[in-house]
Amino acid sequence: MRKFTFLRKKIQAKDRALQEKLVTRYFDDVQLGNEPAAGKGTGFNSEEVYNRIISNIDAMPVKRAGSGKKWMVAASLFAVASLSVLFFEYRLQILDVVSPIAQKQFTAANGQVASLTLQDGTKIWLNGGSKLTYPAEFRGSTREIALTGEAFLEVEHDAKKAFIVHTGSIKTQVLGTSFNVKAYPEDAFVKVAVTTGKVGVVATGKAGVIQPLAKTVFLTPAQEVVMNKKDLSAVTTKSVDVENITGWKNGDFIVKNMPLPEVLNAIYHRYNVTVKADANLVKCSISANFTNVSLQNIIKIISKLVRGKATADGPGYRLKGKGC
Repeated sequence: MRKFTFLRKKIQAKDRALQEKLVTRYFDDVQLGNEPAAGKGTGFNSEEVYNRIISNIDAMPVKRAGSGKKWMVAASLFAVASLSVLFFEYRLQILDVVSPIAQKQFTAANGQVASLTLQDGTKIWLNGGSKLTYPAEFRGSTREIALTGEAFLEVEHDAKKAFIVHTGSIKTQVLGTSFNVKAYPEDAFVKVAVTTGKVGVVATGKAGVIQPLAKTVFLTPAQEVVMNKKDLSAVTTKSVDVENITGWKNGDFIVKNMPLPEVLNAIYHRYNVTVKADANLVKCSISANFTNVSLQNIIKIISKLVRGKATADGPGYRLKGKGC
């Protein structure tokens, strides 16, 4: 073995058994009978033998011990990537479960006007007898609130997040504008009037899903839509007096060609006093400026306009008369 001392110097293999196996394989392949006889001028060419052994070593198939681990790593990376895609797609739903956003309520009692500013900077005024439900913060691609009653909104503009007001089966959507929404439970309609910007109003139905045949009504400044809650029909009016419509937030009480039942509802939410009227008076319409007028005088004025008479009815009043 002295002849192969050079192998120890040039091959730094850690596995001695593998070295022996490779050397044995080399000599098994050598056909000594075909080798030229050694003469005086023939010597041992250690470099050639070394190179031939190395060639055999390189030609041997090597089984990589870590190949199984690599497959496991690849599978793990694929699983992580798949989970990442799913998480991104359903991240909002996951966040709603892991870290739900608190829902808040803001109300204005009858006889009051209240205001608040939402997390996005939107300003809202509530008329008496109204309730607003809204999230502590807006998450996702929309800003959605629910309203019962009447409100005036100055929506902070955000081109990436539409602002949506749900009023039962009616949905009002904007990007950034100011408008008035009237949707009291006792009213048979939802009214939306625009002060600035552009507003879209559409019927969604009880399930909150837009109806197949429903058309969005688009409104611009000084336009108003009255949408029937029952059949979801819509009537649009142009050139309305939005200052009169929205004056309530500043303490004004102005009605213009307003049906008597709606006027009496406005009195109830403003003064917390119930005024009832006979059936033959419900078709009457009222136009008057009741700003800074006492409730007693308002009742007297309405009585004259409907050619009737007001009498006490418990804590409230009852209107009787011939009608308009």
